[in-house]
Amino acid sequence: MNLVQKYIVKELVPYIIIGNLFFMFLLLMEKIINLADLFFSKNVPLIILIETIIYLLPSIFFMTIPLASLLATLIAFSRLSADSELISMKAIGASNKALIKPLIFVGIAAALVNLSMGLYFVEKGSTLAYNNLNKIVEHISIKDLKANEMYNKIPGIMLYVNKKISDTEFEDMIMIQTVNKSIINAKKATITPTDNRSMEMIFDNGTYIMENEKEEITTVGFQNMTINLPLNINIAKAVNTPMTMSIPQLIENSSDPKAVFELHKRLSTPFSVIVMILFGFSLGIFLSRSGKSFGILISIGLAFLYNVLMLYFENSAGQIPVSPALSAWIPLFLFIILLIYSFKRSLK
Repeated sequence: MNLVQKYIVKELVPYIIIGNLFFMFLLLMEKIINLADLFFSKNVPLIILIETIIYLLPSIFFMTIPLASLLATLIAFSRLSADSELISMKAIGASNKALIKPLIFVGIAAALVNLSMGLYFVEKGSTLAYNNLNKIVEHISIKDLKANEMYNKIPGIMLYVNKKISDTEFEDMIMIQTVNKSIINAKKATITPTDNRSMEMIFDNGTYIMENEKEEITTVGFQNMTINLPLNINIAKAVNTPMTMSIPQLIENSSDPKAVFELHKRLSTPFSVIVMILFGFSLGIFLSRSGKSFGILISIGLAFLYNVLMLYFENSAGQIPVSPALSAWIPLFLFIILLIYSFKRSLK
């Protein structure tokens, strides 16, 4: 690697770090606000909240590394082009291939980091972060439940009451279990915490509505029903998603479209790092006269487009006539087409 190529690498790396921090802040903003609310209103220990944020970082960086690579390369080459440094580099014999070589080097390095996130750290970090909910839930009090307001502080459970008699007694309660797909509607309910991190829920005069595996609805009336709600078990079920699965587990769950999509997403995203870096290079040269601020807006717009496409195909896995495996690669293919077009325009 010659002097020019080393100079390009030194120019890119700080921008990649700053870009990752920038996108990380955007993605974590909502979670930080929610965790701050738990700290101030529920007295959840700060160390638990900090741990939770740290555990979420691998899944955040898995998404931000490609986007930060695009932003970094676009800004770096926009500046080099605007300051005529690219002209100087070409004047001393640096060809387009020589300029692209360090980009590929940085892209492969960033892709390997991203791949390690997808193959190991995303699952580990997500599992640890969700396990922290078991600790946070100890600080959730049913006393916060108010009449005529939806209470969703317990993961996997939503409660609604028409009248609150006391901190433990309620009238006309509806409990929705999102994991089990069931609804309990009772004229009277009593909820009391137990010593083993659970809640004893006693329902009187109501109906129990549930959906079976065949999506058939069954309704049963009852005089009395008692449920002991082990909070940690419900949380584990509520977060048993493909994101918390390891690669072998995703392969084992190949019958689940969501798991298939997640598996191929963890493989396609590292390749997108290299594509994004080259895309940023061509756009940086083409948009050199527009300044850094415009380049940042373009990067955010493209990042938004990529994430919207991934989110759409993820939510539509198994519901559209496109295999989940292929849909995880479609955003990458679209950006490759945009890359080819951009290269033709910028390198004329």
